Amino acid sequence: MTSIDDLKHDLKGVSEGVLGDLDTEERLRVFIKEAAEDREERIEWLTETAPTKQYEATDLEYTDGIKRYSLLSLSARYELQTLYQAISEHEADRDRYMALMLLNESLRRLSRGGFEIDEFGRFDAPDHDDAEYAYGEKHPPDAAYLATKYRELWEDVPAESLLDEDDRSGTTKQFPGLAATGLIAYAEDYSGFDDLEIDRIPSELARVEMLLAKTLVKLHVHFHGWRIFAEEYLDVTLDEFLGLTRPPEDTDMILSPAPSVPEITEENCENILSLKGDYLEAYQSIREEYADRLGMERPDPPLSLDDRAEAFAQAMGEAGVDRY
Repeated sequence: MTSIDDLKHDLKGVSEGVLGDLDTEERLRVFIKEAAEDREERIEWLTETAPTKQYEATDLEYTDGIKRYSLLSLSARYELQTLYQAISEHEADRDRYMALMLLNESLRRLSRGGFEIDEFGRFDAPDHDDAEYAYGEKHPPDAAYLATKYRELWEDVPAESLLDEDDRSGTTKQFPGLAATGLIAYAEDYSGFDDLEIDRIPSELARVEMLLAKTLVKLHVHFHGWRIFAEEYLDVTLDEFLGLTRPPEDTDMILSPAPSVPEITEENCENILSLKGDYLEAYQSIREEYADRLGMERPDPPLSLDDRAEAFAQAMGEAGVDRY
C-alpha cells in the first residue's frame, strides 16, 4: 500500500495507478490537504481516480416519503403541544390577576371604608414614615401596603407550608411581588394627558385574555388543519399521524411533553376547544374592544376559523412538504 508520505510531493508526478491504490482514509487525508490549499485540479484528479462501486438501496421515494411525513408529524406535534401549553400558561396568568383583584376588592369591603381602591388600582397609601409596613422602603408605599395586608391575612390561614414552622416567615417574601402583580392587573389612567387620544391603557388582565383568545384561535386552526390534512391527504387519522413521531414512554427525550401538559391527542384538543368555546365565539368582539381601548381602528372580521383550517390543510397538502 502506498504511504501517504509519498504523496507530499507534486501530485502531477504520481501515476493514476498509485492514486487508485489509495484506500478511502488515505484518499480523504490527501483531499483535506489539497482542499486546504484550494487545488481544485488535484481534487478532481483524486475524485476521478477513486474506485467506483455499485450499491442496492430501498426505494428512494419510499424512504424519502418516510422522512418527509416524519418531519411533518414532528412539526404538527410541536405546534399543537406548544399551543396547548401556552393556553395553560395564559389561563394561569389570567386566574392570578383575577384572584388578586378579587382579594383587593375583598379587602376594600372588609375595611368598611378604611381602604378604597378604584378601577385603575389606585388608593391612598400612607408614606413609609407615616405607617408601619411589614416591608421597608425597598418597595413603594402602595405595594408595601398591599403586601402587608396580604401577609396579615396569610398569618391567619390554616395552611400547611412546605417550610418548617420556624422558617414560615420566609414565605412572606413573596407578598411584595404579589402586590405589584395585583396592581398591574388594573387598567392605566391616561385621561390627564391632553396630547393623547386615548384615556386609558388596557390592564394586564385584558392583555392576557386577548393572548388566550388568540392562542385558542390558533390552536383551532392548526388542530383542524392538521386533522384535515391527515384524513384527506394521507387517509389516516390525526392520532395515527401524530403517533408517527411519538417518543417512547420509557425515555426522557426532549420531545416528551412536560409532566403538567397532557399528551397531545385528537380528543384532548377537541376537549380544550370545547371547554374554551366562549373565547372562540367572542374572539372578534374581543379584538374590537381591545382596539377601542387602544384608540385604534377596528380590525376587519377575519375568515371563519373553519375556512382558515381548510386553507391550512390545503397548504400542507399542496406545498407543505416542500417547506420542509
